[in-house]
Amino acid sequence: MKDKEYDVAIIGGGHNGLICGAYLARAGLKVIIIEARHETGGGLDTLEFAGFKYNPHAIYHMMAEIMPVYHDFDLRSRGVRFIYPKVQAAYITKNQKPLIFYNDPKKTADFISAEFSATDGAEYARMYADFQEYSEKILIPLTYVPPVPPIEQVQALNSARDDVGRRFNEIAELPPTEILGMYDFSEPVKAGILNLFTMWGLSPHEALGYIFPLYVYRMTNVALCSGGSHRLSSAIHKSIIAAGGSILDDSRVAKVLIGNGKVQGVRLDDGTEIKATAVASTVDPHQTFLEFFDEDEIPSSLKESAGKWEWEKTTFFGTHLALRSAPKYIETESYDDANQAMIAFLGIKDTESLLDHLNSLESGGIPEKNLHGHATCGSLFDPIQAPEGCHNGRWEMLVPYDNDWEKNKWDYARLCVEEWKSYAPNLDPINMLVYPPTYIEKKIINMVRGSFKQGAYIPLQMGYFRPNDACSQCYTPLEGFYVCGASVYPGGMIIGGAGYIGANTIVEDFGIEKQWDDPESVKKAKENGIIQN
Repeated sequence: MKDKEYDVAIIGGGHNGLICGAYLARAGLKVIIIEARHETGGGLDTLEFAGFKYNPHAIYHMMAEIMPVYHDFDLRSRGVRFIYPKVQAAYITKNQKPLIFYNDPKKTADFISAEFSATDGAEYARMYADFQEYSEKILIPLTYVPPVPPIEQVQALNSARDDVGRRFNEIAELPPTEILGMYDFSEPVKAGILNLFTMWGLSPHEALGYIFPLYVYRMTNVALCSGGSHRLSSAIHKSIIAAGGSILDDSRVAKVLIGNGKVQGVRLDDGTEIKATAVASTVDPHQTFLEFFDEDEIPSSLKESAGKWEWEKTTFFGTHLALRSAPKYIETESYDDANQAMIAFLGIKDTESLLDHLNSLESGGIPEKNLHGHATCGSLFDPIQAPEGCHNGRWEMLVPYDNDWEKNKWDYARLCVEEWKSYAPNLDPINMLVYPPTYIEKKIINMVRGSFKQGAYIPLQMGYFRPNDACSQCYTPLEGFYVCGASVYPGGMIIGGAGYIGANTIVEDFGIEKQWDDPESVKKAKENGIIQN
C-alpha cells in the first residue's frame, strides 16, 4: 500500500463493501477497501477440494441479474453467468408423491392441479400473481433506495397510482402463516410454500409479511453462479481495480479515527493509519459501534442499540460431498423432474410438522431424526463444478449454534449423509467436506454465532430500524461515517442493496454527479408514486 490518504475507506470486503467501492471509484473518488480475510467476497465463497467446487455460504442467488451492479458494471463480460434451473425445487417425502416448483408459474400450477388438486393449482396461480406484483412493483425497487419511516411508507403506498400499494399494506404486518391462510391451500403445498421462507431461519410467526412475498417469488426464480459464487465477487473486485480503487486484504481495522468532531480515517491493528475524508463500515453493529470507537466518541443511543443487537437463533450445518453420480430420489419413478431440481427439500410433509420442527430449533433442540435438510447438486446444471463424470453435493440444514460442534461435527455429518441416503439410496460419496456452524463465525468474523444475515430478522431490526432509526439510511450521527452492510437496510443475503444505497448516499454527500442511472424498477416505482422523489 503506497498511499495512505483516500476520499473513502470502506471497512469490509464482502459483496456490499465491494459494490459500494465499485460505484464510488467509478464516480472518481479515491477509494480503499479494507478486508480482514486474505480474500474479498464474504459469503460469496467457493472452495476447491480434490477437484470439486463447493459453495459453503451463498449459493442460491435470489436477485442475480436484478442487482444494479450486474448491469452497471457489465459483469457478464467479466465472466459472471447466472444459471436458472427450470426445476427450482422439489419436496421429497417418504410414501408421498413429490411436490415440484418450476420457474414457470403456469407449469407449477398445472403440476399442482394434476397431482394434488385443481383448487391448489388455481390458488398457487393466484398467490404467485399477487407475490410477483408486490415484488416487482414494490419490494424490488425499495431494495435499492433508502428506507423511510413506516408511516411515510404506508402513506406513499396508499396513495400510489394503482391499488397494489393499498393491498400490500393490508398484509405487510401480518405473519406469513396468516398470509398463507388467505389462500385455500391443502398440505403439502402449503408447507412447501411456507418453507421457501422459513428455510432461511425466518420465523413464520413474526410480523414479517412485507418480505414474505419476495422470498417466495424469488426462491422460485433463483439462480446459480456458473463456476461458483466467488466468481461474482471476483468480477466486482476487478471492476474496482479497473476504476482505480484499491483493496487491502489481510488487514483488520482496530479503530475509526475521530478529530474535530468528524471522521479522519482508520487505524489498523498493526498500527498503520489510513487517512480518509469518509469511512463506511459494512461489518456488524458490535464491531462498528462498540469496538471501532472510544466510549465518549459516539452517542449513547448508538452504543445502546448495538448492545441490544440480536443474532439469529439458528444457523446452518453444511455437509459437502464429492459424488460418483447425481442423487436419484425415492418416489420419483414417474416424476423424473424432481431429480432435476436445483433444491431438494427432504421430509417436509405438512405445515404442522414443519412448525413443530422450527419451534424445536428455536428452543435449542438439535434434530436427530427427520432432519429437514435441503440438498443441491450444482454440477447438474454447471458441470465445471466437478470433474468429468462426477458431481458435487451440498447438504444444508438449520441447527442451533450452541453445541460442541468441534467434537460432534463428523458424527453429525455422517448422520446427515445417512438421512440424505434414505431419500437418495444411490448416494455414494467419494469424500466429504464438513462445515459446522462454528466455521461460519471463524471464517467471517461479523457472522457472529453463524449469523449469515448479520443479525436476526425481527420487526425491530428491520426496515427503517435496521440497525436503528438513526443509521438505516446509511449515514450516521457522526460526520463522515456511514454504514452499509448486511446489518443495515435492506438486510442480508446476496441482494446488493446496502452497498448500492451506501454508494448513492456517499456520492450525494460529496456533491458528485452519479455516473449511473437508477434501476428501471426504481424509475417505475417513482412514476407510480410508490417511491417519493
